[in-house]
Amino acid sequence: MSLRLNPEYDKLLPKMSKEEFEELKKSMQNEGQHYPIIVNEDLEVLDGHHRFRACIELDFEPDFEVRKFDDKLLEKKFVIEANLRRRHLNSFQLVELAVPLLEIEKELAKKRQSKGGKNGRDMQLGLASDDAEIGPKAKATEVVAKKVGVSTRTFERGKKIIEKATEDEKQKLRDGKTSISKVYQEIVSSENPQLQKKESSESLEYQESPREMHNRTELLALLDRMVKQELYCPSCGTSMFECSKCHMNLNELVQLKKPLVTNSSKIKESSQ
Repeated sequence: MSLRLNPEYDKLLPKMSKEEFEELKKSMQNEGQHYPIIVNEDLEVLDGHHRFRACIELDFEPDFEVRKFDDKLLEKKFVIEANLRRRHLNSFQLVELAVPLLEIEKELAKKRQSKGGKNGRDMQLGLASDDAEIGPKAKATEVVAKKVGVSTRTFERGKKIIEKATEDEKQKLRDGKTSISKVYQEIVSSENPQLQKKESSESLEYQESPREMHNRTELLALLDRMVKQELYCPSCGTSMFECSKCHMNLNELVQLKKPLVTNSSKIKESSQ
């Protein structure tokens, strides 16, 4: 039996960088294949595309597991969600996966409706038929955005970028060389020249004064010294901006995403 790639599924998934793929091959060569490749009954790869390629290049016999799905949409949904769980993706890559996931959810909802009308699960997802009002559809977008780990606003902006941006701009977003916000603003400006003209005009009207430039430079330098613990009390030597209870300094505190306080005395860093 020989495994193979499904071009449709392969195209959906973000590709590893050359360096990441070489690291994967090195790991598999030294330690073997830790996780089985998931395939469907036709032996098409559903999860483990890069492991499969690594096996081919290393001339390994791949370890795989067959999984059966009653519906091709559920199979495609699994391909996307399995990739979301395993990979470290940036916001734009997450949006690229969220867009087809949203369409799958809508199609599954239509099938459920055709079998028995709108059920409780449809309502929880906020999915509706094509002739329904916009409200429930917008809620479906929120649910999918939350599932992939981006805000609804980021999802909507990313979706517009997928529709309007050049392939070069999209690749820069995948590589982390630009931001969704920047590319989105450029698209909106190109679609609305009057808005671009207004923004340029406002930019020219305001120029930072020498005093403002000096103050900004000094403030940034002061903040930098605080973070580096270069400011301290001349009498006792205590670091400025240090917690009086746990003695964490500013540099440690700013790295905490969400401190958790227990027993009114211990502070733990929230899990990443």
